[in-house]
Amino acid sequence: MTMQPLNCETCGSAVLVEKFSAAHTSVQWMTEASECPMIRDTARSLGDTRRGCSALHRTIDRAVARNELTESRIDLPDGPDVPRLH
Repeated sequence: MTMQPLNCETCGSAVLVEKFSAAHTSVQWMTEASECPMIRDTARSLGDTRRGCSALHRTIDRAVARNELTESRIDLPDGPDVPRLH
C-alpha cells in the first residue's frame, strides 16, 4: 500500500496518509504543518510545537470508517523469521 491523499475536513490542509492500524498512522504534510490553523494557534498560545491536529485525526478516522482510506496490511515475520535484538 502507498500513502493516500486526504484533505482535512476543517481547514482543507492536504496530507498524504498511510493507516496501518487504529494506533499507527503515518502522515506526510504537503505544506508546512505550521500552516494548519490548529497547530499554528496552539503553538502561538501555548508554545506547543507538537505536530498533532485533532481535526485531522478526526478526518482520518472518518475516512477509514467510510472506507475512503484503506488500512495497509503488513505481513510481519513470525516464528524463527522474527529478527531478535538479543
